[in-house]
Parts: sequence; structure tokens; C-alpha cells
Amino acid sequence: LTDVIVETSLGLAEKSKEGNWELENYCISRKDGEESNANDTDTVVREGTRALGTALTTRTDLLDRCTADAPWMLAGNSLYIAWAAANGALLLARSSSTSIDQFWKLFVFTNFGIWQLCTRPKVSSLRRQSKSVDVTTESNVPAPSSIDKSFRPTAGNTTIKVSSVVKNNEIDMPSWLPISPSTMDVRSHGYLSTKKKISCPGELYECIAVDCFASNARFTDIAARVKLPDVSFDDGDSPKTWQSPDIFIASLAIPTEAPRFGQSTDDGPGVTVVGYFKMKEETRAILRRVTAPGYDPSSDESESDVDVQKRTVNGVRLWEQYCIQAPPDPTFQARFKLIPSANLEELGCPAYISKYNGKPVLIKRNQVTGFFTEYPSLNAMSFEISFHPFPYLFKQAMAYLKDYFDSTVGTFGFVIEGRNDDELPEVMIGAMQLCYPGPSLICRGEDFFSGSCPKSCAVKKMD
Repeated sequence: LTDVIVETSLGLAEKSKEGNWELENYCISRKDGEESNANDTDTVVREGTRALGTALTTRTDLLDRCTADAPWMLAGNSLYIAWAAANGALLLARSSSTSIDQFWKLFVFTNFGIWQLCTRPKVSSLRRQSKSVDVTTESNVPAPSSIDKSFRPTAGNTTIKVSSVVKNNEIDMPSWLPISPSTMDVRSHGYLSTKKKISCPGELYECIAVDCFASNARFTDIAARVKLPDVSFDDGDSPKTWQSPDIFIASLAIPTEAPRFGQSTDDGPGVTVVGYFKMKEETRAILRRVTAPGYDPSSDESESDVDVQKRTVNGVRLWEQYCIQAPPDPTFQARFKLIPSANLEELGCPAYISKYNGKPVLIKRNQVTGFFTEYPSLNAMSFEISFHPFPYLFKQAMAYLKDYFDSTVGTFGFVIEGRNDDELPEVMIGAMQLCYPGPSLICRGEDFFSGSCPKSCAVKKMD
């Protein structure tokens, strides 16, 4: 901090367009035994403006430089905050009413605040990024909103389907596979009185494709940006009497950068996981029955011979109600739940992270963390989840886990929360399992949606 302030006062610093302080480095040589004028262009070598520890490149000279003398960096606005905090501490220290104990408490607090404002590139992060084929700095990557939407990549081309969880070094992309809903616990029939959870009795949709990509900002409206998988059903001459879509898209925007004081929390660098789900024939059969004219739920005995904890008709009716009521009703929309889990014990994650493994997350903040969208022309609906506005500790945990993505197997289930026995037991909308989304395997979202990534139009065989 002292070096930055001193060099700024000497006029050697200038503010960049990105808002970071940059220093100009000069080398003054000697000519004919005497020191030449610093303004002489023949003897002054301008090494160029170098951002203080913010650029990531794959060159080894950058790695060596960061290892030896990587400078600390303060963003322009944060520099003023740090300067004000430091001067405030000095003024209070000079006050006669400040005791020694109070001074040291203030000293520790002020230095902690300044440390939070500082950032320094990690050599381990640079080395991981150098292994990938393309590493692009943020300034050269187009924002999601500026990408031409006339090009639509094929959904699911950033991953490959496999039959089992096996780490195969020959696969140059993350893999995925369908997961049985019975591996997840949901609310049972009678949950309000017993508080008992059971293995999920079924799912309404089957996963048919998965995408996974990294980006500098969150991509929205993904269903309209891609070519959705073709789906067909044998409905015969029966008209469609239900609102539930043929295709359901669920996406998760996961932050991968540790939060810093004064930084925007609504967006930022991260990884996006998208699942594409097709309605099951069993679900259509139940929907055809429960949406038929004259249907009476109290007289429905279609599952009278099935254990009450294994029935799915209540879950189908709840989903149909959600598709009708959720778009105009944010309160009803807030009943959408995500059930995430991963191999955290195998990864050796600390207890403060692993204790939440498999716990359901209710996405309650409409248009902040949850975005429900209808696509009538595509006969599809999507629910996009953004974890960027989530609390500080959650994002710290995600920043910790990103170093283990290449060894992570993550499972994601989606369900509507049942709140009475007519809506229970809960039935999964759909579930998927993503395997080993390491930084060297996942593509850039900016490249995928612009068509510059080979995976945008690739044709893959499913294992």
C-alpha cells in the first residue's frame, strides 16, 4: 500500500480504464559515459504499462515473476477506502481518549480491512490456467449480453454421457450420467407431523443432455440460446390438456471467485451447469388423467394398491399446479428446491462445508437467486439458479472447492416443496450427475455461444 501511494504521488501511476492502478516502468541508460535525458526516446526504454497482478497469461515468465515479486494491487475506489481507513486510525490514535488496548484493536481491524481490499494472484491458479488450451483475459472476452444470439449451439455439446462414474483421461470434456432419484431424501407423506424423510419414490422428467462451461459473467435465458434436443411422444389423437412442458431446463450459476469487500455480489466469474430434461411417458399418462374434464382427486384410486410413500400422483399434481401458478406468483415460485451433493468426504473438505452436503436449498428470492421462464413456442420451461447473491461464507466455500473440480462428482436434484399431505410425498422433477468438471476440460461460455468453440457444433457419440 505504501509503495502504491508513494509512486502515485510521484506521478508514475495512472488509472486504467478497468479501474486498477497501473505503473509505468522506465529504464534509463547511459550514453557516452553520461546519463541521458529521461525524455530522450533513443535512450529511454518504456517497458509498457503492466497491470498490478491482475492479468492471467500462460507464459512461464509471468509465473516466475509472480513467484518472485508479484505486487499487491488495490482497485482505484478501494485505494481511497484504504487510505481513509488508515488515516482515520492515525487520527484516533492521536486522540487522548484512545487507550492502548483500543488502539491495538483499531490497528488490527484497520489492517484486516486493508488486507481484504488487497488481492494477489496465486501461482497455483496461474499454473492450472496455463494447462488449458486457451486462457483469455477478461478484457478480451465479450460480455454475455454482447454475443450475437443469432447463432445457437447444440445443447449438451460441452459434456459427454457415460454409463458409470469412471475418470477417463482420454475424455477431453466433463461427463455426466442420469442418477436414480432414490439416492436423495425428500419429504414423506405425513411429514408435517412425523418430520420423516424417505428415499424419493420417482421423477417426472429424465435427463437427456447436460452443459457445463465457465464464464466471466452469468449467462441468462439459456433455453433460447441453444438448440434444444428433439423430443417426441406417442400421444395419439389425445389433445394436450396440461400446462407442464415437454422439456424442462434447470441451470446453476456457481461463483468461483472468493468475495472481496466492496465487490458486486450479483454476478462475476463462475461455472454454469445446465440440465435438459424430457418428460417421462408415465408422467404424461398421469397428467392426461388428472387434467381431464370432470376429474375428482378425492375419488382417484389409481394408486390405491401402492404404498402411500411410493405414490407419485400427488407429485405430478403439484408440478402441474406449479407450472400454472408460479409464473405470476413469486410466493408460489419460491417453493422450488435444489438438492445438491458431492463426494466431499473423498475430497477431504472441512466440516463447515461437508455438513451441508445433501441438504435441500429453497430458492426463495424471485429474480435474485431464482428465475422461472416460460417458452411456449418451444414447449419448454426453465428455472435458472444464481448462487452469486448467496452469503459470503457460501461463496468462500465455492472458491475453496473450485481447486477440486477436476476430482468432483456432483449430483443435483430438483423438486417442488410439498406442504400438505395432498402434495406429499415429494417427487423429483429431475436429477443429474456431473463428473470431473476440471478447469482444463470445461470450455468458455463466451466461446460456446459465439460459435468459436469447436464443441458448439460438434457431434458426439453417447457412451
